[in-house]
Amino acid sequence: MEKIGDIEIRVIGKSGNLELNPENYDIKQIASILQNVEDLLYPNNKKDRPIITYDIEQGSVRHIFKTSIQAVIGFSALLSQVQSQNNIDFLELKTARAIEDMQKMSLQKNYEFQIKTSLEVDCVLKINPSTKFFRTENNWSDAELYFYGVLKDAGGKSKANIHLDTADYGYLL
Repeated sequence: MEKIGDIEIRVIGKSGNLELNPENYDIKQIASILQNVEDLLYPNNKKDRPIITYDIEQGSVRHIFKTSIQAVIGFSALLSQVQSQNNIDFLELKTARAIEDMQKMSLQKNYEFQIKTSLEVDCVLKINPSTKFFRTENNWSDAELYFYGVLKDAGGKSKANIHLDTADYGYLL
């Protein structure tokens, strides 16, 4: 039998004048959390992933996810790295987007997300309106390249291209 571990995402905030709890927490936000957790744990290989079970509990809103202990250990390492670097640029795209989604929801709804695992030596990653977990935008620069060679072919109606034979780089398309 496979060992199971827990991942908890606790959402703290208010819904109107009431403290947040499962009775006043919108299903749209639950769906967002469910999608984000799958992207956090298994950004690439969703087809062959282990089962993830879900429960929602009191204590503000506590989302409890149970899955294989191996995934929980990896996720715990990821949380501690994000917390220590205070940055998500090193994460895979889907994992970074999932954390960005929680950051956006935190800014929109004034929520605090506390993410932790069931491991004993553990950290809690907090995402709130004062944190800035967004990816750094890619910086592009303009450049001009010059290739010297013999023009072999040029044209094309729907896919225009040039065929150039160079001494340094060979045949370029």
